[in-house]
Amino acid sequence: MGKAEILQSIKDAEAKVKAMTQEAEEKRKQLQAEGKRKALLLTEAAEADLRRRLDAEVASAKVAVAKRKAAVMEEGQKKASALVSAARQRSTQAKDYVLSEFERAADA
Repeated sequence: MGKAEILQSIKDAEAKVKAMTQEAEEKRKQLQAEGKRKALLLTEAAEADLRRRLDAEVASAKVAVAKRKAAVMEEGQKKASALVSAARQRSTQAKDYVLSEFERAADA
């Protein structure tokens, strides 16, 4: 094998190595981009799942708050009705007392 053939053989080998290196680099970039896309999709899916769960918990909490509010309002309404009833009874007693005191003062 002559000097020219050896040099050509080395150049061919270098070209093959360069081509293989470029091909490997392109494959690495492609895999990296694919990995980023998959990671982004997984992140978006996880965020959507989290949003759904949070929305469900918020809805559940709103229902619980509404039930508690209704119970408190009902209890307050009962107390208010009892106070109004008691006030009406005392009002009648107060009228009778004032009238009797007025009559006693008028008779004196």
